[in-house]
Amino acid sequence: MERETWLLWLLADSQLPTGGFVASAGLEAAMQARLIRENASETDSDSFIGFIRGSTYNQARFALPFCSRAHEETMHLISRVQSDVKDSATEGVDTDAVKTDEDTTDSVATDVIDILQRIDDYHQTMLSSNSVAMRASTAQGGGLLSLFNRGYAHARFMDQARGQLCVAIAKRLQRLARLGEMRAHWPVIFGFVCAAVGISIEHTQQLFMFQFVRQIFSAAIRLNLVGPLRAQALQCDMQLAASDLLEQHAHLRVAFDSPEDVFGESAVYTEPVLELYQGMHDRLYSRIFNS
Repeated sequence: MERETWLLWLLADSQLPTGGFVASAGLEAAMQARLIRENASETDSDSFIGFIRGSTYNQARFALPFCSRAHEETMHLISRVQSDVKDSATEGVDTDAVKTDEDTTDSVATDVIDILQRIDDYHQTMLSSNSVAMRASTAQGGGLLSLFNRGYAHARFMDQARGQLCVAIAKRLQRLARLGEMRAHWPVIFGFVCAAVGISIEHTQQLFMFQFVRQIFSAAIRLNLVGPLRAQALQCDMQLAASDLLEQHAHLRVAFDSPEDVFGESAVYTEPVLELYQGMHDRLYSRIFNS
């Protein structure tokens, strides 16, 4: 079995300790506002299906470009270390024991952290009007960063030069997050972590969308909105919708450093009503989710 396949299964685990189980993506607030009916029957399912489709489309147009850019930039920059390993391999040196020079490693690490901070800052700016979504994003991003540093960083395959560089970057990112110098938003950290462990951009995007859809269905079950068996059937049907969205929008990368974003071409929020319901979450009299 390939390592990437194994890692995909690990990251797709519903028990992944990143805090995603405490977020409903606005579903709880929408249900209490009667936008979606509790115990929806087959004839009442349109509002729930519409919510899922709208939320998933919003995820593909807003969050996915941030995740893709973070992954792409990380992969591109750490390839400088990989090229050193390849050069050593052609000279007959054991690649597992290759240690790149300190100046190159520090330079690459600084470049990766700089671009990730810029992506993270732009994501923070675009979420600044929605404190609930901002809190959920930073909580899950921080959880995933902690999971990487305390878990995946100690895996054997991370002992190589590339892996050690990614571990050093992750530790510095976590330090910056604790100091309040970056927010560590979920899409940015997800893209970085997947790149760090060697998952391709295509599989990263697929996993990112799958986790979002599963999160909503998990919240719907706990809210008694749908039963677990019907949720499985509906989640199967969402595969086609998610695939279509990836086919249309997987090429997008957030373009905060060009005039392109002035016209909303790279990352946009497509569901303003959903944003309003998400913002209402802290005002709910009773709730079981944090967001």
